[in-house]
Parts: sequence; C-alpha cells; structure tokens
Amino acid sequence: MVTVTLNYMLDQNCDRVSQEMWNSTSFHPDYFLLIGIPGLEDSHLLISIPFSIMYVLALLGNSMLILVISTNEILHQPMYIFLMMLAFCDTLLSSTTIPKTLSIFWFDSHEISFNGCLTEVFFIHFAFGIESSILLLMAYDRYCAICHPLTYAATLTNSFIVKAATIAVLRIFSMAVPF
Repeated sequence: MVTVTLNYMLDQNCDRVSQEMWNSTSFHPDYFLLIGIPGLEDSHLLISIPFSIMYVLALLGNSMLILVISTNEILHQPMYIFLMMLAFCDTLLSSTTIPKTLSIFWFDSHEISFNGCLTEVFFIHFAFGIESSILLLMAYDRYCAICHPLTYAATLTNSFIVKAATIAVLRIFSMAVPF
C-alpha cells in the first residue's frame, strides 16, 4: 500500500514527499486471506459436512466426559481428573480451529485479521502444550501406580494435581505468549 501510494505520488510529479512516508514500515498486515482447499472451491459445502459432524461429536463427547467425571464422586481420582483436563483441552483446540474453517466453507469468509490470526496461533500452541503436559502427568500417574503402588495415594494428592496443572499452564502460557 505504501509503495503504491509513493509510486502514484512520484508519477504525479509531486516534488514533496514527507519523510514519514518514506520511512513508514508496517510490522503486520491488516489481514490474511485463507483460501480453503485449493481446487475444490466448488465442493466446499460438501466438504464442510464431515467437518461440522466431527466438531459437533467432539463437543458432545468431551462435554459429556467432563460432565460425568465432574458429577460422579467415584471418578474423582487422578487418572479421571487428567482425562477431564484432556477433554477440556480437546474442546479448546477444536473450538479454536474449526469455526473459522467452517466460516470459510459456508460463508466464503476468507479474511482473518492479524490479531485474529495471532489469537488462533496462541490458542493452538497453548492447547497443544497443555495436552502434552497432561499426557506427561498421566504417564507419571501410571508410573507411580505401577512402580510405587504403596505410596501412590500419598504421592498423587489433589494438591499435587493442582500444583502440577498450575505449573503446566503457567509454563505453556509463558511459552505461547511470544507467538
């Protein structure tokens, strides 16, 4: 945009171009264009059907899992709490990516703002990092249950789970913020 304006001004024999315009730089574009699936633009509506079905199933399945684990007192054990956290992360991840994909397929909304793109990138990296940390905690849970069964209840207490989850979230948040 700046170069087009400068070329136009030079073509019009303008003898005065401000120094600000010559030194103007943009750190980010206003928007990005997303094209969907190249070559299959005519089939976007048909392609959106599996995406929307998978999204609804992911939301329903993860919501049901979260609801069952949170309401049933018997399932308030570390393994099930980690599964509930994993279901929440999966819901976050699918809710970050699929709505924009469906808006491209259904409404031909090909533009995404720079800030919207940064927000999506942050939440994608954040959700993947949290999932990785939860899988690590689940592996530690199984290690303690198998290798140290007598100290399992003393090792994996609710306060340990809260502290480990808080550290994982803070770690991933500090790593994803630069994105």
